[in-house]
Amino acid sequence: MFGRKSSKRRRKSYPAKQDHRAYNPCSLVRLLPIALRIYIVTWNVSTKFPENISLNKLLGLETRPEQDTHLPDVFVVGLQEVNAQPQNTLYNLFKDDLWTQKFKEVLKERDYVVIKTEQMQGLLLSVFARRKHLLHLRQVETEYTRTGLGGIWGNKGAVSIRLNLYGSSICLVNAHLAAHDHMLEERINDYERIVQEQKFHVKAKETIFDHDYVFWFGDLNFRLTGEATTSADEIRAMVARDELKQLIEKDQLLLVRRERRAFSQLQERLPQFPPTFKFEHGSNEYDMKRRPAWTDRILYAVNENNYRNVRLAVEQTSYKSHPSYSISDHKPVTSEFTLKINRKSRQNVEHFRNEHNNRLSYKLAMANNTDVHSFDDLVADLIDYGQVYEDTTERTITFKPIELWLVGEPNTIEYTIPNGFEESNADWIGIYRENFTSLSEYLAYEYTETYKDKQHQLNEQQLQHMQNTRGVQLTFSENVSLPLGTRYQLLYFQSTGTRGVTGLVGISPPFAVEKRCPSPSFDEID
Repeated sequence: MFGRKSSKRRRKSYPAKQDHRAYNPCSLVRLLPIALRIYIVTWNVSTKFPENISLNKLLGLETRPEQDTHLPDVFVVGLQEVNAQPQNTLYNLFKDDLWTQKFKEVLKERDYVVIKTEQMQGLLLSVFARRKHLLHLRQVETEYTRTGLGGIWGNKGAVSIRLNLYGSSICLVNAHLAAHDHMLEERINDYERIVQEQKFHVKAKETIFDHDYVFWFGDLNFRLTGEATTSADEIRAMVARDELKQLIEKDQLLLVRRERRAFSQLQERLPQFPPTFKFEHGSNEYDMKRRPAWTDRILYAVNENNYRNVRLAVEQTSYKSHPSYSISDHKPVTSEFTLKINRKSRQNVEHFRNEHNNRLSYKLAMANNTDVHSFDDLVADLIDYGQVYEDTTERTITFKPIELWLVGEPNTIEYTIPNGFEESNADWIGIYRENFTSLSEYLAYEYTETYKDKQHQLNEQQLQHMQNTRGVQLTFSENVSLPLGTRYQLLYFQSTGTRGVTGLVGISPPFAVEKRCPSPSFDEID
């Protein structure tokens, strides 16, 4: 990433000291449902820049952070027609685009961090999460599909981000489909192409609809039927008379879902707000050059029965447009959801045995003379069926506190890898300022060396040691330059490489940096 050589040669592994907090290989977990709130924004910004506008109302926030109550856990922002002129594309290689910066300025005051941003020409998707959730966001991966000009141009298509949140999988899709009233079949084809071509590299979650939760939003461009019989003026008049229920029955998206031609796996609360397209720039008046339509939508899906002992659920608590924003010919749309997420609660086998020794299922199994002959058989059965199982998804790296970091000198850090932790082939540790606002804000980094890289060189005993809980040392180069007067943190990322699957799995305590005073020369000594 910086063009510097990695420090694999300086990485050392040593037995970790016994720690009662270390991961116990006999530790088991149970699925405990918790509720998390996700707030989604979709907005076609019509190539405009976020100048002289406040985003607080759009995000459901008060003017001052201390006035906010019940903040969402995650914000998802999907924009379409972001200005993607060549000079802006070049700028975005080195800094966040102007829209992401604008949202970040508002959300950093409330302790949100940019988890991931993905852009394809004018399509932009960003995920912000509260800092307290960072170590529970795993296996983040992005994907994109071009559908413009038969799939060779990215002015239309979709960008997506998939991730695991407390062990539950979520796929977020921001799409911009074919425009114009008569292009319904092209929109359906765009949808099918996106579903078929978007492939991820997470086991059992390779496609969009493999995920526990799916949120699909954007400028989907579906219009109203009856182009020959219902004019723009008539639609405007129906909106003025608040005849939205009659009007929505003409909605193409509603019809193709009913006919199961597209989006049939997704649900939507029917919009109770006026059509969001097309408006005169800078006003709330419809542009009569186009027939008004609900082009901007947010849909969702949940695989309720992905787990044997927990029924997944999602509640859509709001769905509205924001007519006060008038810089574009589209009005932004937002929706908030409450998700039932499976938080894994670690439990020791012995504690499980003592707590459940008299459970009814065991007694019934023994009474019916089934294959369950002991409580150990019952535990094994529960593990097999996903009711109790080993915690493999939320193991974390533990950093040893850094007592002194000297600028201009090599610095060796120490961390502990827990038993069973699967290092990826491109894991890396980054240096960040304390209270960083984006996971892309690293100041320097070093790659780690996984046991997979050299397992062919090790005997069986050495390989076993590498897979057990162990301490590791890694040296950062003396060329790492950190400004004095601020504090920093180390972040460990589990990664399969560029555009691969990435997850934050360790955060160090904050540390300060110092510069060693030079020793006096002989000439300076009296």
